[in-house]
Amino acid sequence: MDLVIAVGGGGQHIALAIARLLRLEGLSDPIEAFVIDADGDSRLAQKVRTFGNTVSPVVPHPLEGAQTVVPPFARDTMKETQFRKVFIDDRADPLERELFELFFDEESGGVEGGTGPAGGVDIGKGMFANPSVGSAVFAASKGGAMEPLFGRARTAARIFVVGSFLGGTGAGITHQLIKLVRETVGPAKPIYGAFLLRWFDLPPTTGQTVDTATLLASMGHGLEYFYRYTKPLLDASMLVGVPDNPPPQVKAAPAAADNDETVSIYPLLAAWSLVMLPDKTDTQARAAHRTYGLTHDDNDAIWPLRRAWNAPRNPNSRDPSLGARVVEAVVLQEIYNSFRAKDSDFTEFDYEKGRSTWGSLLGNAAKRNNTSGTALAREVLGALEARGAQLRFATWWFGQVFGEADLSQFGDPRARQLYAARKHRTWKAPDAFKVLVDAFQFEGTAGSEKSRLVNPTPAALMAEKIERSLLAALRS
Repeated sequence: MDLVIAVGGGGQHIALAIARLLRLEGLSDPIEAFVIDADGDSRLAQKVRTFGNTVSPVVPHPLEGAQTVVPPFARDTMKETQFRKVFIDDRADPLERELFELFFDEESGGVEGGTGPAGGVDIGKGMFANPSVGSAVFAASKGGAMEPLFGRARTAARIFVVGSFLGGTGAGITHQLIKLVRETVGPAKPIYGAFLLRWFDLPPTTGQTVDTATLLASMGHGLEYFYRYTKPLLDASMLVGVPDNPPPQVKAAPAAADNDETVSIYPLLAAWSLVMLPDKTDTQARAAHRTYGLTHDDNDAIWPLRRAWNAPRNPNSRDPSLGARVVEAVVLQEIYNSFRAKDSDFTEFDYEKGRSTWGSLLGNAAKRNNTSGTALAREVLGALEARGAQLRFATWWFGQVFGEADLSQFGDPRARQLYAARKHRTWKAPDAFKVLVDAFQFEGTAGSEKSRLVNPTPAALMAEKIERSLLAALRS
């Protein structure tokens, strides 16, 4: 299993992109995540942990491990989270106090006896674009806080470290973290890095520690340190940021308020590193510790959707592009909506051939679980709607990134046909049930794949199996 270590806010944005790609089968399983950030309760962190409030007992998180955001320090042992009080207490001698004042300004380190903003950075809520704060805190408590990470790194097939060099967490701890991971796993295990440079715009601010100037300063120092010390520890790396004079579709996005998700193409491009870096890295390239970038195709704004990110399973699609996966996800959502629009056709098996296909399958499963086929069908329909909510969370984001892109050119013929019906508003509920009937010729092979569910209910298992069968029918 590959391990993605997502550091800070930039890392969480990339982790969300990876999770969305996994849900759409745009990336290969299995991938595990270890997410590191000081503020595990921010809107962004909540979105990462819950995959946009779509995770439930009937549908898992697409990215295993992302359900937890781990602070880069041992929070459980800390009585105080104000940066100054973590290091300087009543027992500190004059030399310690003098050194602290020398290394940290009043905005980050606060003032003696200060409270609120005058008390310095509250590391429990983040590093507030202060890499020196992040670096000091991580160095002081890295052992206990990161020990679970090192255990996972030892068993991972490959390791990807993702984040940015802009904020206090990413720029402050990424370099130390990579050094510790490399020392833990040894020189032979592949470790790759993908890092965001400036990719969003902050509004003009006054009297705050975080502004565009501090972000750019952090990026400059981070890049200098990266090229001097960190890059040789990685087999290959990728840097992604806003180019000079960018076209409209790749300009820096305005940063979201209240530490929420900033919708942008750049986390998606950073996620591409999971495919691109191993493919580009032969033995010679590993020895050279190469760093890559991506060139935007100004004549084709949706070029990432044309890339073959993954050969999908069960069965392979004739169109391996990411755009095809998005089209399939849009069609699946429409199918699930149609099931609810005519729920008696689904739960009472009133559709022609319904009883002999999914009705028979659900009926047999119901007998094994001492319930009725109709009752189980209602639970399965609810589970399919939960799966549809996850697909909607993914496809909504792609729509925001690429706008009203014409996706009718993507996908296998059956998926394209149904996507066109939806796009032109000629979709009819029987279309969905016909696909469902056709899907059951693939039911045997679709059910042979190992379930991702933990302690699944019969309805959750059946919904997972139906979705796999539907995908097989769309790709047939």
